[in-house]
Amino acid sequence: LSRNRSSRQAITSLAILPLANTVDDTDLDYFSDGITESIINTLSQLPKLRVVARSTVFRYKGQQIDPLEVGRLLDVQAVLTGRVRQIADRLIISTELVDVANDSQLWGEHYNRNLSDIFAVQEEIAREIAEKLRLKLNRREKARLGKSHTQTVEAYQAYLRGRYHWNKRTTESLTKGVEYFKQAIDRDPAYASAYAGLSDSYTLLVVREAISPAEGFPKAKAAAS
Repeated sequence: LSRNRSSRQAITSLAILPLANTVDDTDLDYFSDGITESIINTLSQLPKLRVVARSTVFRYKGQQIDPLEVGRLLDVQAVLTGRVRQIADRLIISTELVDVANDSQLWGEHYNRNLSDIFAVQEEIAREIAEKLRLKLNRREKARLGKSHTQTVEAYQAYLRGRYHWNKRTTESLTKGVEYFKQAIDRDPAYASAYAGLSDSYTLLVVREAISPAEGFPKAKAAAS
């Protein structure tokens, strides 16, 4: 009875664990990490859903973990796990959504698409998760799931590389991040997220005393503006 009753109720808390990069090339970690972060950011915009923060779930990156155990530790009702494989211009993503209380799979899918379909795939994943969690979304909330800040794959890849290095927070990685965010902007001059990343990078470089405030803050302000 409890299983049937809970299956009709909306699930309002979720942990999205880092999607595993299944290619033997750590240089492609930026891509699996970036897709994970994008799905977290998208679903975090839904007011009816509590999504565990990136900084918390990424503690489990690269670990052999039991999704049910992690779900209980993080006090969430559902956990998403998955794997990402990028080979040339092909994108392969496998996902599994688990109900922590019932120890059952709510949803699983395997995507084998062209890399150019990355935006559509991410939207599909977000929509499927929202549907399987039985969240009732209004028109505005549904639109949020499909919002993309660029339609240029090359710009998006450069942005993901920039965020990957930004998240390491070292002087060397932040400097690399600046270059990737600039590449993203070169490929899409209207890419607001890339300007935000550039501003973030300059600000942290000042904080780490890698560049002077006189140099860094004006650049950060210009990028933010």
